[in-house]
Amino acid sequence: MAKRRQKNIELERQLSKRKMIFRVVSMVVAVAIVLAVGIGIWTVQDGRWIMRYDGGRVATTDFRTVFYLGFQNDPMAREVALESTQSIIALRDRAIYHNVDFTPEERANFEFDAEMMRNQLIMNQGFDSIPFVSNARLAELFYTEPLSERLKDIYFPTYNVDEDEIAPLLEEYLEEMLYRHLDLQVYILILDDLEEMEEAYSMIGTVDFEDIMRQFSPGMDEDSEVEAESAVEFSDWITDPEDREHLLGLEAGEYSRIIEWHEDGITLYFLFHAISREDPDPDAAAEDFRERFINERRDESFFDLVMEWVEEANFVVNRRGYNTV
Repeated sequence: MAKRRQKNIELERQLSKRKMIFRVVSMVVAVAIVLAVGIGIWTVQDGRWIMRYDGGRVATTDFRTVFYLGFQNDPMAREVALESTQSIIALRDRAIYHNVDFTPEERANFEFDAEMMRNQLIMNQGFDSIPFVSNARLAELFYTEPLSERLKDIYFPTYNVDEDEIAPLLEEYLEEMLYRHLDLQVYILILDDLEEMEEAYSMIGTVDFEDIMRQFSPGMDEDSEVEAESAVEFSDWITDPEDREHLLGLEAGEYSRIIEWHEDGITLYFLFHAISREDPDPDAAAEDFRERFINERRDESFFDLVMEWVEEANFVVNRRGYNTV
């Protein structure tokens, strides 16, 4: 039950070194030079391609980019990264075939996002760690979601729900997860000092909670605007079931008790003031669950289909290019 609950909460986380040794024996110097130059050119050119398949070739830099940005060059993830690269190539080829490739607007937006990604890497590392790939290719490798959605609409426009399958899942969801559809807006005061939090708590009823937040919250002053947040989303932070139930049980206008939170040696204290509350509608929650169930099944079916496309593509890995990464 706990595993299923966690799964639903998180409902809105993957794809012989050949070394040529040439020995020239008893040959004139001129012939040796010509042969060496020819071999060098062939080796460099051959290393540029990591895979060949029925539709063409895949650049080694594609795999290098996916392996680095998607899998942090983890040696244990090399094969998964290779499969992910194959999936991207197969998906993009199929999108082009169905004329649902990137629109000009999407391409412009995604290339801008890719530029921002590159700039962030430069800021974090002090240099461009991906000079081998263009922003245009970054966009094609990492922003394929609209292609997936359009292809999914072509191949799996809907999913026929088995009512016998979904009925027990829906019943369990409404029993355990209905609270996820609660609309409870709260002000939140977060402090790391218990004495300060107790002082703030003692002022409730005599000072507006917004002013309490301005007085005690680091980074806020008397002119700072206080914004309400979703208690349901914040409740994921709270591991104690009684504290979570206490928070989600607040009515509009009520204040929580001081809630203590620990993780990785850090202790924080929370205080909530409920601003508004709208209880969940079971019928709307059931409809939402049904829609997400259908989309999950469509996603699963589409993923299996992409894997079929990968197999049909007959990818042949060039170990020379693979081993250069």
